[in-house]
Amino acid sequence: MKKNQLFPYLLSLAFSLIFTIGNACAAISPVSTDGTVTFSVLTVSNGATYSPKNVLAIWVKDAQGNFIISRKVMANNRKQHLVKWMASSGNNSVNAITGATLPNHQTHTISWDCRDLNGNLVPDGIYQIWVEYTSRNSAFGGDPGPSAIVSFTKGMDVVSLTVPDETYFKNMVLNYSPVNVGVDEYLKGTVGFKAFPNPFSDMVHVSFELPKSGFVNISVYDLSGKRIAELVNEDLQQGINAFSWDGALTDSKKASPGIYFIRMVFNGKMFMHKIIYT
Repeated sequence: MKKNQLFPYLLSLAFSLIFTIGNACAAISPVSTDGTVTFSVLTVSNGATYSPKNVLAIWVKDAQGNFIISRKVMANNRKQHLVKWMASSGNNSVNAITGATLPNHQTHTISWDCRDLNGNLVPDGIYQIWVEYTSRNSAFGGDPGPSAIVSFTKGMDVVSLTVPDETYFKNMVLNYSPVNVGVDEYLKGTVGFKAFPNPFSDMVHVSFELPKSGFVNISVYDLSGKRIAELVNEDLQQGINAFSWDGALTDSKKASPGIYFIRMVFNGKMFMHKIIYT
């Protein structure tokens, strides 16, 4: 090869190697955008045996059908009748809102911080919110209850979906906001959010005043972005609300001393608050 041809050849080879290595790295380390999902749905009676009483589950799956996490399971003693949720989750309600059989149909709201059962951020891609209820003994030969699926793409773009009504599921709304897009740094002042004492050694107390009733999620994350504890995940009343954290992790062990972040989500907005555990 002539000298005047060598440099272009080496330059082309270098770019080819960079491109190949870049693609390999991307394949090894898929993009994982931090964000928050909120989903609400009104269930409607199907007139089955025990209507309007019903048991209900809302959970998350990926596009390949893998179970990610449960977010609401209202069926303490009758979980087996939620046949689709049972088949998907294997009866796993860790980190979910849980409770007894519901006396009536109602609007349900859940949030998901885009993390799996272990608190780790999941890769970007298509995810599905599943909702199922039943008012009969579906596990003992009865027909399965109604279910609905809402899909969305988790990534860098905001997603706002108003889903067409189905026979037994109405007013379905899904909103996904990547962190730094749906973040409202003024929320802390708006709701008077306080975390005290800070630094803390035994217990940190969290208080805030909601301007109106609404769904609130408050979770604790370490510096890597892993969720280590969920303090609040429910509808709260207007006015002053207060909660505490003693450093306990999801598995009931204690967190190590260090810097953590409390993330609060309210009314479709969120913000981070740094706390120091000594």
